[in-house]
Amino acid sequence: MGNFENAKVKVAQGWLQGYTEGKLKIFKGIPYAAPPVGALRFRQPRDPGRWRGVRKAVQYSAAAIQQVMEMPEMPANVHGVPQMLAPSQYEEDCLYLNVWTPARTAEDKLPVFIWVHGGGMVAGSGCEVVCDGTGFASRRDVIVVTINYRLGFFGFFAHPDLTAEGGGSSGNYALFDIRKACEWVKNNIAAFGGDPERITVAGQSGGAAACGALQASPMMKGLIQRLSIESGPIYYGFMQPQDRSVYEAKGVEFMKHIGCESIEELRSRDAWDLFDEYSKWSPGMTGGFSFCIDGQFLPKPYAEIMEAGEFNDFDVMIGSCAQEFPSADPEKFTVEEYEKYLAEAFPDRLEDMKKWYPAADGVMAAKMIATISSDMMLMGSVKIGELCHKFGRRAFVWLMTKENETPRGHAAGSPHCAEMPYVFGRVDKGERNPFFDYHWVGADYDFMELIQGYWQTFCANGDPNGEGRPEWKPYSGPFDVCELGNDSHMLTAEQQEKYRYYWDKLSSGKYAAVTFGMPRFVPTGK
Repeated sequence: MGNFENAKVKVAQGWLQGYTEGKLKIFKGIPYAAPPVGALRFRQPRDPGRWRGVRKAVQYSAAAIQQVMEMPEMPANVHGVPQMLAPSQYEEDCLYLNVWTPARTAEDKLPVFIWVHGGGMVAGSGCEVVCDGTGFASRRDVIVVTINYRLGFFGFFAHPDLTAEGGGSSGNYALFDIRKACEWVKNNIAAFGGDPERITVAGQSGGAAACGALQASPMMKGLIQRLSIESGPIYYGFMQPQDRSVYEAKGVEFMKHIGCESIEELRSRDAWDLFDEYSKWSPGMTGGFSFCIDGQFLPKPYAEIMEAGEFNDFDVMIGSCAQEFPSADPEKFTVEEYEKYLAEAFPDRLEDMKKWYPAADGVMAAKMIATISSDMMLMGSVKIGELCHKFGRRAFVWLMTKENETPRGHAAGSPHCAEMPYVFGRVDKGERNPFFDYHWVGADYDFMELIQGYWQTFCANGDPNGEGRPEWKPYSGPFDVCELGNDSHMLTAEQQEKYRYYWDKLSSGKYAAVTFGMPRFVPTGK
């Protein structure tokens, strides 16, 4: 096993030298797959190569190619090495992972928590400050692993020629990257003191949608045991996999756009030149390539797999925050505008909506708009809970209502990403965004202890309960949802009332939920 106390371990590819920080052994920039460059571009990931001697694992690798953002410099580790990306911040060669282990020996067999970062599958990395594994792994007996995976164009480009080349499928390289990372962890985590039979994959936002795909994919069977899906349910959600043919057609269009005659030529082009052309061709986060029903990773439409009970037998923890996406400007929005919106969007339950979402001023009205949108979004998690219960799987559904303990925090509520600083123990972060500074008070530390306890215990045995925490019932009846906040509890009958309205609308199949902008239901035409 190597000199574990000195953060030196042997994995399948060779020796790794990490570093120690307090009780943790930390390893960064470990290749879990071969670089997806040149001839391996737009292919499913291959096994990483071996090395001789001892490979230094003390520095993050590059993030996947994406729109370049300024990354704040991080402090040096105990060896004086800046905890920055190297050799550059963003590269096509990005398939690396990082490990934080509190294990005392390689025989400890601790549960494992693999983090799939968010960013809509077009941005982000496993090197972000907020998902540094130190704050979780040092406080709880859990090994934290964060990964990079291909994004956007390089993660999902599809084309008929690639489909023919790939045995009838193309696209979804990012999902195969995540699978390859899970495979590497299963095969090697014992060397770090981890239990290969207790692996949880967790993801937030775009990473949560990826986790939903893992739940449905037959290619994940036997690799992991649990999933934590945070603010990104596919069912009724804002990210839906389309048929591969949609992206194949886009692939043909893009090849014409750049004047490229063959896949071989496409693979020979400079990666950043391709990305720049792609950014012009498909600006923004929508309209380009994303995950699809490819015939392999997702052999059938997602809803069909789930409704038939053909999804994997994983324990699932799934939920979202109470005010995910702000839709109205609290400084300009008025109660009059709010009441007009309610009358137009929910004429069949107007008085109930006023009762469920009261607003005495424009600030509260803006918060209620975000709350309505998020309550609609929660129905995707409820649907997964229902399907898990129906087919004998175990699911725990949550709604986070914890707010920053400031006037601004209470006005904004619990936004997208709000759980992340608490899960990762990033003290004094999370002011409306996991990256922003916020001075924690006692209630924040209490909530961190609560949520880390739930998450770690779920990783350990598939059930978040224990250690005197408020009971969190597995999903077994309508709207069995645990509200996570300063007063955590299962939703009361009174709280559940509004969700029955949304559930009846969506489950009828006659309406779809529009959760961005001013939330409302729209007819599906069925």
